Order: sequence, then structure tokens, then C-alpha cells
Amino acid sequence: MSAFSLTTLMYHYVRDPGDRAEAGSGIPGLAPARFEAQLEYLAQHYTMITWSDLQADLLGQHSLAPNACMLTFDDGTCDHYINVFPILRKRGLSGLFFALARQPGDGLALGHKIHFLLARLGVDDLRETVWDHLKPAQRQIYTQAEAHYRASGEKSAVELLKSILQRDLSVPADTILSELIAEHIGDEAQIAGEYYLTSAQIAEMSANGMHFGGHGRRHPWFDWVSAAEQADEIGASAAWLRTIGPGPFPFAYPYGGYNADSAQLLRAHGFSAAFTTVVRVRHSDPFLIGRLDGEGL
Repeated sequence: MSAFSLTTLMYHYVRDPGDRAEAGSGIPGLAPARFEAQLEYLAQHYTMITWSDLQADLLGQHSLAPNACMLTFDDGTCDHYINVFPILRKRGLSGLFFALARQPGDGLALGHKIHFLLARLGVDDLRETVWDHLKPAQRQIYTQAEAHYRASGEKSAVELLKSILQRDLSVPADTILSELIAEHIGDEAQIAGEYYLTSAQIAEMSANGMHFGGHGRRHPWFDWVSAAEQADEIGASAAWLRTIGPGPFPFAYPYGGYNADSAQLLRAHGFSAAFTTVVRVRHSDPFLIGRLDGEGL
């Protein structure tokens, strides 16, 4: 296919302190008023498109406007129904929502456990508490990984902790953080049930012009798991999306991670495009579409 231009905005949390989405968690986000101000600017300078428009372009059915812009939202949190959906519907806009393919009884994804615990404990206490739960061999992995990320240029204590727990120690961290959620915050299943979009909310959003894409089930870094694990994550997303509507589907790589297996696995499961976290507005590969972080603008 030929290269195309598209400015894609990526959002996660859109919330005010104390509102229904934030719900006393302490997890910060982009204020809805700032989100609306961004939409005002985008409406003046860009042609806003939907996933259907991009899909038609990828299929060669029509070309995008040179100043095309699309809105995307990752993780399928309640923010997207409570705060984002009403704003988009009021303005006649559509968003592409990359939600997790959750099953009944699923708790929080690992990255979201970290968000809750960072908000409750702070980075220093969380690091110390996790360290206390690690076995000697796991502590060695932690120390080596921390030195590696520091040498690679990562200086933020928060990002260091996230990188280690989400990648190098993701398996033990998943269990440890669930224990800490239970100890310091509450029932994880109940929290997850209120934190993520419900099937009824997704159905209402879909019926009112919103589009949905895949984001895996557990939200792992694809460049840190096997091809078989990637296939399981992608397959779970495809199966869930088929309950909403027909493909082909879009996908957003969790954390933006991918490897040489990713595009082929996505094609095999009925996906026609995938989005990264790389800042890019000119794209030559439909499975490596870049995005700008709207919360950082």
C-alpha cells in the first residue's frame, strides 16, 4: 500500500479529581475541560475521521483528507463512558476505543494494579513493599533490570518501577500486586467491575457511532511474550470483537510493544491495522500506525 498521512490522538484517563471515573482512586487523568479544548482546536485545524473512514482508505475505497485526524482511547476504562462518550456524542464525533477482552471474574490488568497502588502508596513505598515480597532470585532480576534501564536513559523512579514490574518480573508481580490491592485498597474483582467498561456500556457506545478495537486480554508487552502468548491475546480480542460486529478489526499494541511476529498474527485473526505509541503522522505500514499522546499535549 502507499503511505498515508493521519494524525491520531491517543488517550487513557479523562477525569477530574473526585468525579465518578476517578472515584477516589487518586489516579490522575486529563481534565474533561482540557479534552474539550483540544477538540475545539482539532475541529478548526483537522478533518475528523472515524475508524470506518480509515478502513475504507486501507481497502483502497477512498482516500483520506490530507489533514485527517482520529481519536483513540486505550484500555476500556469507565472514563470513556462516563466522560468521553457524552462529549463526543454532543459534538457529533466518533472515537476508536481499544478495550481489553475481559472475561467474567477477571481482575485488574497488571499495569492498572500499578496505577492504583502508586496512587495509594507512592513510588517509594510501593517499591519497598514489592521488594519485601520478592524471593532472592527475583531481587537479583530486579537489581539487574533497574541498572539496565538506568543505563538506557530511564531516570524516573515511577517509570523504572513500571518497566521492571511490567516486563522483567511480570509473572510474580501479578500475584504480589493482587495481594497488595487486597491489603491496601479492597476487593480487586469489585474494583475491576467498576473500573472497566461494562458490556451494556459498550453496546450503547457502539450503537451511537463509537468503534471498538482489540487490546489483548491481559495487556502484556508483546515484545516480552512468546508468539503463542501473543496469539492467545490477539485471539481473545478477535473473539470478543466478533460479538460486537464484523471485522476486519483494528488493534492497539499494549504499551506500544510489538515484534516481528505481531503483524502476521494480527492478520491471521482478522485484524487489518494496528496502532503503536510511536509519535508519527506519516505511515507506510498499516500495522505500525503512530499516535500522539493527547494527555501530554
